[in-house]
Amino acid sequence: MPSRRWSTPRLLTLCTLALLALPAASQAATEPCKLLTAEEIGGTLGATFGAGEPIGKTGCSWTSAKPHMIVTVSLWPPTEWDRIKANPLGGKIIPVSGLGDDAFYATIAQYVVLYVKKGGTVYLFKVYGVADQNKQMSAEKTLAGDALKRI
Repeated sequence: MPSRRWSTPRLLTLCTLALLALPAASQAATEPCKLLTAEEIGGTLGATFGAGEPIGKTGCSWTSAKPHMIVTVSLWPPTEWDRIKANPLGGKIIPVSGLGDDAFYATIAQYVVLYVKKGGTVYLFKVYGVADQNKQMSAEKTLAGDALKRI
């Protein structure tokens, strides 16, 4: 049986087609400021928010002046999930259904943050400036749902 030899252009074409056939990893997953829009955040929280501002390469924040609120999204590697979920600070873990592969709120006193694991990334959603904890948790869950639609 004769061996088949692949030419470089043919091999590059095959590799390119194979990569295109893979499920697309959303650009938003690596660019946190593309996960949410100021309009989505404003609609959820009832305020006018500015454009997202990068926090390094793994986060983004949106701010409103009146009332003063800040929304942040941070991306973490999946290797951090077990450590985060173990809750080393001793707060309360509240499971959340309907988001990603796994999700929970971590609370310590009035501090609440929503963690969501989806695929190979851990997402942290935090709303600052909302006094009512239930409203904050609801806003974080709504915003996480909006963001996850882009992934």
